[in-house]
Amino acid sequence: MRIIILGAGRVGFTVASNLANEEIDITLIDNNQETIDAACERLDVSAICGNVSHPDVLESAGIKHADIIIAVTDSDETNMMACQVAHYLFHVPQKIARVRAQSFLDVQNKLFHKDAIPIDVIINPENEIVNFIKNLILHPGSQQVLSFANDKLSLVETKCHPNNSLIGQSISDMTQALQGLYARVSSIYRNGEVIFPNYRTIIESGDRLFFIAPSEDIQKVLSILFNQNKPYKRLIISGGGRIGLGLAKALENTMQVKIITTSSKRAHQLSEQLNHSIVLTGDATDEAFLLDENIDRTDVFCTVTSDDETNILCSMLAKSLGARVVMSLVDRSAYMSMVDNGSIDNAIYPQHTTIGKILTQVRRGDISSVHSLLRGKAEAFEATVPSGTGKSALAGKKIGEVKLPQGTIIIGLVRDQASIPTRSELVIQEGDHIIFFVSDKSLIHQVEAFFQQPKSLLSRFIK
Repeated sequence: MRIIILGAGRVGFTVASNLANEEIDITLIDNNQETIDAACERLDVSAICGNVSHPDVLESAGIKHADIIIAVTDSDETNMMACQVAHYLFHVPQKIARVRAQSFLDVQNKLFHKDAIPIDVIINPENEIVNFIKNLILHPGSQQVLSFANDKLSLVETKCHPNNSLIGQSISDMTQALQGLYARVSSIYRNGEVIFPNYRTIIESGDRLFFIAPSEDIQKVLSILFNQNKPYKRLIISGGGRIGLGLAKALENTMQVKIITTSSKRAHQLSEQLNHSIVLTGDATDEAFLLDENIDRTDVFCTVTSDDETNILCSMLAKSLGARVVMSLVDRSAYMSMVDNGSIDNAIYPQHTTIGKILTQVRRGDISSVHSLLRGKAEAFEATVPSGTGKSALAGKKIGEVKLPQGTIIIGLVRDQASIPTRSELVIQEGDHIIFFVSDKSLIHQVEAFFQQPKSLLSRFIK
């Protein structure tokens, strides 16, 4: 497979780094030579400096033989133009573009199709981040909430803090505590390694648990196992940009929301677009200001400005002043280890919240949902069981009979819109939606082989 990525900024670089170790021929294009040089130093990819929407530049990058282009520059207009050129001049089968302006998104069904602007998949990082944070706030105690099979199943990441009552208990003890409620601890991330637990595995302090359960039962599971039975009621958002506004809009009808911006002009604009939120003009790094706004009685303090340092400092200050939970948007990978070991409860990395949508398009076979985990080290994805026979066919086999590569397990199954526990004796049927956890991304293609039908795969890439 050949993929051309247009724009080597943080989004483009993250996409390239996630795909660089797979059997994919990647070419990066950016109009900044320094950005290209930095990418080439860190990744084993081809790279060209030039205007990403110019036909001659695209042709020199080998676009005539490309299967997918991913346009993720900072300019919506440039991304849209590049997709038009790729479609009409070079007949690229799959076109993915980053589009952020709401005026375009409001008419996307009319605008983005083959007879107008031929974009197959729209990526909107801000909306993805808003939905990601919203899920965290609506599910107290979670680090991630990822949905599969039209939201029938959810994979939830949680962390065992030193005072957690689960420490010292086994998986069997946890199962008994649920009193018939189905939830499976699919994996544990401990000391830098992924563990697939059995009933005798003991929970330790610092463990990051991944459990899967029916989406409607997620909060019950968090309440029973992690004592998270108090919903968040008070939210303060620092940052009045697209993400801050989107988050306030999404939650102002269910929570008491305050949003802080340093610009009085922006505060006026926000107040016109929000119905129930309180808009404040001030500095979220000012201790006196936060105390005046009752930070010590705030359930969630979330910083989503465009400056990483401001976000981190604001979150740490809010935590020290008594905020129950603090969340911070962190864009630079250099800060990841620092905030993981600090006093920030949830660090949100924009690139990792959007990469799954792109990976869904790249994966071979009938794969409908992909989520990148553990900063790209692992992956969870949903695939539909095809018809067919042979050694690699899944339909008709028991789960315990499926020979998966080491480091890969089946963690969930949905049949006829209903979740079914994935016990070893369960027989897989055609049309089942299976959710996999893959601890090593180098194994992805081996798992994909179960879901490829030669005819459909061939036709997908015929030009």
